[in-house]
Amino acid sequence: MSDIRVVTLECLLRRLEDVLGHNSLLYHRFVQGLRHEDEGCLSDAMVSLRLYPDEIRRMVEDTVMSWLFGARGDAIAGRLEISPQG
Repeated sequence: MSDIRVVTLECLLRRLEDVLGHNSLLYHRFVQGLRHEDEGCLSDAMVSLRLYPDEIRRMVEDTVMSWLFGARGDAIAGRLEISPQG
Protein backbone atom coordinates (compact mmCIF):
# COMPACT_ATOMS: atom_id res chain seq x y z
CA MET A 1 0.00 0.00 0.00
CA SER A 2 2.29 2.72 -1.27
CA ASP A 3 -0.34 5.30 -2.24
CA ILE A 4 -1.45 8.01 0.12
CA ARG A 5 -5.05 9.21 0.01
CA VAL A 6 -6.39 12.24 1.80
CA VAL A 7 -10.11 12.08 2.47
CA THR A 8 -12.29 14.76 4.00
CA LEU A 9 -15.67 14.58 5.65
CA GLU A 10 -16.81 17.48 3.48
CA CYS A 11 -16.17 15.40 0.39
CA LEU A 12 -18.16 12.51 1.85
CA LEU A 13 -21.03 14.85 2.68
CA ARG A 14 -21.02 16.25 -0.87
CA ARG A 15 -21.18 12.74 -2.25
CA LEU A 16 -23.99 11.76 0.12
CA GLU A 17 -25.87 14.91 -0.85
CA ASP A 18 -25.55 13.91 -4.51
CA VAL A 19 -27.00 10.47 -3.74
CA LEU A 20 -29.70 11.41 -1.22
CA GLY A 21 -30.55 15.00 -2.07
CA HIS A 22 -30.15 18.10 0.06
CA ASN A 23 -33.64 17.87 1.55
CA SER A 24 -33.31 14.24 2.65
CA LEU A 25 -33.73 13.59 6.38
CA LEU A 26 -31.17 10.79 6.10
CA TYR A 27 -28.65 13.17 4.53
CA HIS A 28 -29.19 15.64 7.39
CA ARG A 29 -28.65 12.88 9.96
CA PHE A 30 -25.32 12.09 8.32
CA VAL A 31 -24.45 15.81 8.32
CA GLN A 32 -25.28 16.15 12.02
CA GLY A 33 -23.39 13.01 12.94
CA LEU A 34 -20.27 13.72 10.92
CA ARG A 35 -19.92 17.46 11.48
CA HIS A 36 -20.54 17.22 15.22
CA GLU A 37 -18.91 13.83 15.71
CA ASP A 38 -22.22 12.68 17.16
CA GLU A 39 -22.20 8.91 17.42
CA GLY A 40 -25.92 8.82 18.23
CA CYS A 41 -26.83 10.66 15.01
CA LEU A 42 -24.58 8.42 12.95
CA SER A 43 -26.14 5.37 14.55
CA ASP A 44 -29.63 6.74 13.82
CA ALA A 45 -28.60 7.39 10.21
CA MET A 46 -27.37 3.84 9.79
CA VAL A 47 -30.55 2.40 11.36
CA SER A 48 -32.67 4.62 9.11
CA LEU A 49 -30.67 3.54 6.07
CA ARG A 50 -31.86 -0.04 6.63
CA LEU A 51 -35.42 1.14 5.99
CA TYR A 52 -34.60 2.54 2.55
CA PRO A 53 -34.97 0.54 -0.69
CA ASP A 54 -32.05 -1.73 -1.60
CA GLU A 55 -30.93 0.48 -4.47
CA ILE A 56 -30.54 3.54 -2.25
CA ARG A 57 -28.83 1.52 0.47
CA ARG A 58 -26.33 0.17 -2.03
CA MET A 59 -25.69 3.63 -3.47
CA VAL A 60 -24.99 5.05 0.01
CA GLU A 61 -22.77 2.10 0.91
CA ASP A 62 -20.88 2.39 -2.39
CA THR A 63 -20.49 6.12 -1.84
CA VAL A 64 -18.96 5.63 1.61
CA MET A 65 -16.70 2.79 0.44
CA SER A 66 -15.47 4.72 -2.61
CA TRP A 67 -14.83 7.79 -0.46
CA LEU A 68 -12.86 5.78 2.07
CA PHE A 69 -11.03 3.28 -0.11
CA GLY A 70 -11.34 4.65 -3.64
CA ALA A 71 -12.02 1.13 -4.92
CA ARG A 72 -15.76 0.93 -5.44
CA GLY A 73 -16.23 4.25 -7.20
CA ASP A 74 -16.64 2.56 -10.55
CA ALA A 75 -19.92 1.06 -9.32
CA ILE A 76 -21.47 4.50 -8.92
CA ALA A 77 -19.44 6.64 -11.31
CA GLY A 78 -22.05 6.29 -14.04
CA ARG A 79 -24.79 7.56 -11.71
CA LEU A 80 -22.88 10.38 -10.04
CA GLU A 81 -20.49 13.09 -11.01
CA ILE A 82 -17.87 12.63 -8.31
CA SER A 83 -15.25 15.26 -7.78
CA PRO A 84 -11.71 13.87 -8.07
CA GLN A 85 -10.73 15.94 -5.03
CA GLY A 86 -11.23 13.10 -2.57
